[in-house]
Amino acid sequence: MSKSHLLKYLLISPNLPVGGFCYSEGLECYLHTKDLKDSNSVKELIISELKIGQIRLDARLLCDFFDIFNELNDGKNLKSNLQKLLSLDKWILSSKDSLELREQQIQMAKSLFDLTKEFGFEYLYKKNKKNSWPLSWSWACYCFEITKLEMVENFFFSWSANQLSAALRIIPIGSTKAQLIQRDLLAIISKVSKEIMDKEIDDIYFGNVGLAMAQQNHNELYTKLFRN
Repeated sequence: MSKSHLLKYLLISPNLPVGGFCYSEGLECYLHTKDLKDSNSVKELIISELKIGQIRLDARLLCDFFDIFNELNDGKNLKSNLQKLLSLDKWILSSKDSLELREQQIQMAKSLFDLTKEFGFEYLYKKNKKNSWPLSWSWACYCFEITKLEMVENFFFSWSANQLSAALRIIPIGSTKAQLIQRDLLAIISKVSKEIMDKEIDDIYFGNVGLAMAQQNHNELYTKLFRN
């Protein structure tokens, strides 16, 4: 198929490839526990997660997977790179703190792999039985010839948009206010994305346990959004 920079928008669609679900990753539990009821609280929570949350680790793995795909395409270090793909994918999935969050990642990864295959880009390498969202996202970006920086920026944008979409239905904060928050997040997303790309995975610090703890204490990690 003809590749276009517009393909990247498929990855940040509110409906695809997740298929009508907005995963809040414990946001409901966190907001109720902390009794957060205004838009500024939601905005500060998302900013905090972008700066020191676990989502940063997922974002950095995108780049590692992307580099491995490039080397495999060039025929470099085939055996070690194939093993590294499997190991990193398994590691990032096991790093999720709850069964529900791991199942969310697995479902999202399967949906995106299926979508990418329908576009003519079937995954070429051996996979674990259960795969991570970062692996599928990186593969889609690699196939669509999206740059690494855009890949990371789109990943953060999509994640923050899902958080805001969930918050809309929990507080609610109002759609206009959510759009204003998303606008204000753009500069932070750009800054954090560049920082992530300049670091090795061992140098990625995350220390915000807000949503992480909420994930462990909340079985319903997503808000289901029904399309009209």
